[in-house]
Amino acid sequence: MTEYPVILNPEGRFPGLIVVDHAGIATPDRFGALGLEEHWHATHHFCDLGVEPLARALADRLDAPVVLGTVSRLVLDLNRWLEDPRSIAVQVEGTPIPGNRTLTPEARALRQEAIFWPYHEAVGVLWARVTARHADPVFLALHSCTRVFDGIRRPWDAGTIWNENPALSRPLLEALGRDAGLRLGDNQPYSGRGGIYTVDRHTHGSGLRACGIEISNDLLETPRDTAGWAARLAAALETCVGERERA
Repeated sequence: MTEYPVILNPEGRFPGLIVVDHAGIATPDRFGALGLEEHWHATHHFCDLGVEPLARALADRLDAPVVLGTVSRLVLDLNRWLEDPRSIAVQVEGTPIPGNRTLTPEARALRQEAIFWPYHEAVGVLWARVTARHADPVFLALHSCTRVFDGIRRPWDAGTIWNENPALSRPLLEALGRDAGLRLGDNQPYSGRGGIYTVDRHTHGSGLRACGIEISNDLLETPRDTAGWAARLAAALETCVGERERA
């Protein structure tokens, strides 16, 4: 049995699925060493900082099924097309990643077979189960992002990412916007209009509500931060799905 990904609450009652592409920090020995200095492991390049405990808290609060990508995005990025050069990055902020620059086609295929396909198979199976049980479910891809990127400070505390339609993004932002202290973005700081791999792969053309959300990782640094965002986001998602699904 593969050790990737981690699945929480596969039988959860919440009418939706939460997926976390970049929850993990694992760099399994079987894939070879990345060769990066240790300080990179604590950066947003390595994983989405703060998002794994937030996802676990949401799983508990909502009784929601959750899929966690447990391997570092620098080993393989689960939210990229396999043909995308960023699927297995060869540098980070101009610093080479030695273990990725010398990958053979066989080693690349090993990562894909062991990490990429099991993750997306698990997401597909759980999403099919959710859509069979609920008439109008939601698909949420949970991410965090860095406040300062390429020397530019991003003003958004959180923002949605969507491509096909804003049917989940708009009510989610409206619900979150009841907290007047938050600055929120619609397709900010990243736009999904050019495609969002995980969201599009599993929902495009279905007519079902789906989007990603990015939360600035400086707002997820402590257990108190995590608890606050879990409460806020759980309440917003409950508002979006409506109590009729709970009947």
